[in-house]
Amino acid sequence: MKRLREWYHGLFHLAQVTIHDRWVKRLRLVAFLAASSIATQIVLRNFLGDVGLGYLLPSSVLTILVASAIWLVAYPAMWLRMLTVVVEMEAKKEYEALLHEIHKLHRHHHRDEKAARLSTTSLPATGRKV
Repeated sequence: MKRLREWYHGLFHLAQVTIHDRWVKRLRLVAFLAASSIATQIVLRNFLGDVGLGYLLPSSVLTILVASAIWLVAYPAMWLRMLTVVVEMEAKKEYEALLHEIHKLHRHHHRDEKAARLSTTSLPATGRKV
């Protein structure tokens, strides 16, 4: 379980570090739109089929196949681009500095959450409104 958590955490950091790359943004959008199109077509097809109007979307299978092909290209391309960006950053030694900043932000975030929880739980319960 620890390895899986570390692997997922690494992917999360990879996504954070490369979030501002122009091609990563574009490929992420294309992959999201393709996945949304697939889901929408499946839901529409099932709904119209249940109502008896399944004939209204005769080409939905073709649409799903096209959207699936786009997703199968865009999603891996997005991850490849993210890895390329990290390799470029590593070559420039920026990756380690960014990763350090991300870790610092996470530590501050967790520290702030703990402080907020402590401050709200340690308040005495009084019947008066402030």
